[in-house]
Amino acid sequence: MLVADTSAWIEYLRGTGSAVHLALRASVEAGTVTLIEPVKAELLVGARTNAELRELRRLTDGLGAELMHPRDDFDRAVDIHLRCRSVGVTPRGLFDCLIAAITQRCGLPLLHADRDLAAIAAVAGIEEAL
Repeated sequence: MLVADTSAWIEYLRGTGSAVHLALRASVEAGTVTLIEPVKAELLVGARTNAELRELRRLTDGLGAELMHPRDDFDRAVDIHLRCRSVGVTPRGLFDCLIAAITQRCGLPLLHADRDLAAIAAVAGIEEAL
């Protein structure tokens, strides 16, 4: 099982052929990807047409999901953000820290194609899928 960040989903949806794209494709086919709510929201708001939105809903509704625990996850996200800043890593936003917090709570590796998330994962001690 793994959690895929929005950046990994973009690689997958664009069919880039990158290592992240291929890893996510294998995980989707094996049913071993967990979709977390913030990533689902980012994917859905990226739809450019109603047809794209329907296709993204079809894809995301067929995946295993991890629901947010708002109080715990936001508190953990703030903690991760503060820990990052304390060691000279400045996350560009709280959303990546929220994704990291939920991933950390789930105890799953994180698949991404995002330099910022790599730095956040290193500080937070989150295993990366690649």
